[in-house]
Amino acid sequence: MLFKHAFYENDDHSSVRLIGEYDALRFIFDYYKLKIYNSELDDPNFKLDFLLVSHYNNVSKQIGYLIKPGESQVNNLGYFMLNQKQFIKAEALFKLNITNYPLTANCYDGLGDLYLAKGDKLKAIESFKKTLSLKAIPETKQKLEALMKEKK
Repeated sequence: MLFKHAFYENDDHSSVRLIGEYDALRFIFDYYKLKIYNSELDDPNFKLDFLLVSHYNNVSKQIGYLIKPGESQVNNLGYFMLNQKQFIKAEALFKLNITNYPLTANCYDGLGDLYLAKGDKLKAIESFKKTLSLKAIPETKQKLEALMKEKK
């Protein structure tokens, strides 16, 4: 059985409970924190999507039920990679989000933005149409309308 102890010099019986509970939860769930290093973000060959899947598979195994990477977490990483011009990583992340959250419009919008940045207007149009079929997002509608005007 693993255990950990700590002495809180500046706390007493009534104040140590909160910090002690916090430390205990961090100790018990030490596997939960996702670690992504700058070197992994900078390396165009590093598979961030595999890191996320592997991490959350481990978390799911530890907890005993399925935990997926958060939609906004993956979306933010996807846009970060898009802004860094790491299109392969961004595409993998946006597609991971679609796999995990196929009924969430924002996932398709991110993929559409990726295709737009890459200059693949047909795929961008397809993604934006899918986005709007799930939810009316004014910004996406504007992007789609601009692309449709260019197409004519």
